[in-house]
Amino acid sequence: MVKTISKTIINLTLFCTLVCIATVYAVANDKALDWDQLSEAQQAVLKNFKQGWEDIPYERRQRLVTGATRWSGMTPEQREHAKDRLQQWKNTSSKDKEKMRQRMEEFRQLPLELKQALRDKYQWFNELPEAEQQLLRSRWQNVSPEKKQQIRERMRSTPATRHPGMQNHLNQHRQ
Repeated sequence: MVKTISKTIINLTLFCTLVCIATVYAVANDKALDWDQLSEAQQAVLKNFKQGWEDIPYERRQRLVTGATRWSGMTPEQREHAKDRLQQWKNTSSKDKEKMRQRMEEFRQLPLELKQALRDKYQWFNELPEAEQQLLRSRWQNVSPEKKQQIRERMRSTPATRHPGMQNHLNQHRQ
């Protein structure tokens, strides 16, 4: 009986200690995102949020601080590009936004090698002259919806190392 009580007390003490540590950790993390803890550069970028900063959920504050930090490190050209992208996003229909979110989630779930191969292919495409980009876009638009779906499904189900053309990109990336 005494052993059982001792074990219970030890377990209860251990549990309370863990709860205290978790609480202190959570409060410390939350304090790290207090307005006064932000750098001047972060505060300057987030000045429109200052009034209700404490009312913003912790996860959203984290994303805002991350974005502000990234913004501070951008060149003027990168900032212009980001502003244009934000404006495009604002002008996008909610149906198209949902499609984009779904595609992004699918991308996040891809194997790392395939993600890198797709990034490489995207970069390759963006480095093409505008005329060649337009040619490839028009060729893609002339593909039937069924064929496009087959291509997408093949891309999702086949490992990156077996995609025609992807192996070259993977090999280039490894060198």
